[in-house]
Amino acid sequence: MQRTQNTKQKTEGKRHKTNLQFTNFGCESIVFSLWSIFVFLLFPSGCGSKKMEKLNEDASLSAYQKKLTNYEARRGTECEDPNYLLDILRPAASNDSLLPEITIITDPETGKKIVKLTVEEVVQKTLANSPEIRVVSFDPSISKLDVTKAVSEFDITAFGNLNYQKDDNPRNSIYQSGQSNERSIDTGVKQKLTTGSEWSLTYAFTRAWDDLAGRTFSSRYEPILSFQLRQPLMRDAWKDLNLAGVDIAKLNYKIAMLSFRQQAEDITTQVISSYWQLVQDRRNIDIYRELLKQTEDTLAKVQGRRQIDATDVQIQQAQAYVKSRQAALIQAEKQLLDQQDAILRFMSDSHLSMMDEVDIVPASALSLEKTSYDIKKLLETAIRKNPVIQQARVGIDIADINIRIAKNQKMPRLDFVTSLRTQNLDESPEDAYARFYNGDYVSYGAGLSLEYPLGNRKSEAELMKRRLERRQAAVKLENITDQAAQLTKEKARRIETDFAEIEKQRAAAEAARLHLQVLEESEIIRERLTPEFMLLKLQAQEFLANSQIAEIRAIVDYNIAIAELSRLMGTVLELYMVEPNEPEQPEPAESDNTGNELFPIEMN
Repeated sequence: MQRTQNTKQKTEGKRHKTNLQFTNFGCESIVFSLWSIFVFLLFPSGCGSKKMEKLNEDASLSAYQKKLTNYEARRGTECEDPNYLLDILRPAASNDSLLPEITIITDPETGKKIVKLTVEEVVQKTLANSPEIRVVSFDPSISKLDVTKAVSEFDITAFGNLNYQKDDNPRNSIYQSGQSNERSIDTGVKQKLTTGSEWSLTYAFTRAWDDLAGRTFSSRYEPILSFQLRQPLMRDAWKDLNLAGVDIAKLNYKIAMLSFRQQAEDITTQVISSYWQLVQDRRNIDIYRELLKQTEDTLAKVQGRRQIDATDVQIQQAQAYVKSRQAALIQAEKQLLDQQDAILRFMSDSHLSMMDEVDIVPASALSLEKTSYDIKKLLETAIRKNPVIQQARVGIDIADINIRIAKNQKMPRLDFVTSLRTQNLDESPEDAYARFYNGDYVSYGAGLSLEYPLGNRKSEAELMKRRLERRQAAVKLENITDQAAQLTKEKARRIETDFAEIEKQRAAAEAARLHLQVLEESEIIRERLTPEFMLLKLQAQEFLANSQIAEIRAIVDYNIAIAELSRLMGTVLELYMVEPNEPEQPEPAESDNTGNELFPIEMN
């Protein structure tokens, strides 16, 4: 007992000595204050995750993409009831007033729906509802979450531990503890900063007891506050490297948005082509019907002259042409129905599903205005706006970041390591805390940690790999640009060729019409109907029909070529003046899944 009291007095004397030194010089207090300031200055470098997540977005395109991801799914995608299997073919209803109203007339006799549509209306419906566009509309949102995941690496993490331990060991010396128990709790926060440093601030409180005779306090309380920091100076150091994951995630998001825009432009071009081909198919049916009528009239005239000069050979000849032209009409009608179904699939309108019998009447006229282009300006526009070329450019940016990472990983690891700790020890929690805040016991340390790889073949191979990937990305950009340039020039020449062909085909059709007219006029005054004249007349009828079909084909090809050229230049939406409204807020409100917040599309 006397030994314990002497030890306690000695400890108290030492504590008073320490307090005297602390009061006179204040070294520990100064160091602790400097560390506190240092920690405070470090926090901003790791915060601001929202700022790091900020993306350079095309506001209109982004608003459009977000609207599509909020659309309601069709019933059949989730309902497995056999009675509702066909619901998957019926698009979800939409009451958005910004979309054009479609007037549908139902034939009371056949029940067929008849709808008159302009090409602009078809494009609008396609952009708002097309499942093919909606499929890729989710990719940017998924990529954006990857940006958030990359930024979350710099979030602050809270941690804690709670422990209880009891020991009961045999002892063979008074300097050994036989029985002891300890209760401890520690909690704190830690974070990785954008500079690459990792810090942690920990508070711990321990209550311990043992039966060691030499203890000053058999039962004691010990609060500890500690701070640790490791700052890389070479490998894994500084913002350019540690934000590389965030930068790559942002570039992947940009690629996803460009891919979404590419799909929207591709589908728009396809639906425009289908619309003009529908115009062509309807015109072809009219031509085939007129041709069939002319052939049937010819057959009737031949049969009427059976008793005069018509033979069975001539009658059979006319009948063969009638059957052939009936078959051609059937094929044309089938092609028209296929084209209408393709447009219905693109539009995905809730009032015009794939289960309905629909007759689409085109309301837009084909363009016959001559268009001339400056090839140099076309190529400049394509290189600047084509989404495929833009994606290849982003691929080079990602390769550059990977090279920067690989170069850094070749460097030796040199870390600055430091720690600061303040603590106290007493037999009661009150006394332990009373002296704890005075900073009586302050410990600190600092040092450098070096790691130098010998050989470093892994890092060398990684750097060489990244450099090859960068060269590959550059060659890919060259290849895509060359292909786009070739196709752009090819489409421009096709536009000129198609327009020139329109004039020739129109002249050919007029000549064929005059030829048939002359034959019909001469037929009246002919004394005898010969097989040769009969064949000539039937061939003239067919030649006129083929010339008219070739004329409408040339006109349709001309209009489709204009749309395809605009797609190569990344301006197909601008061609039809389909532009999204600018959102009022940077982050538009999410849809309530009622379909009432469709992406607004205006027709200028």
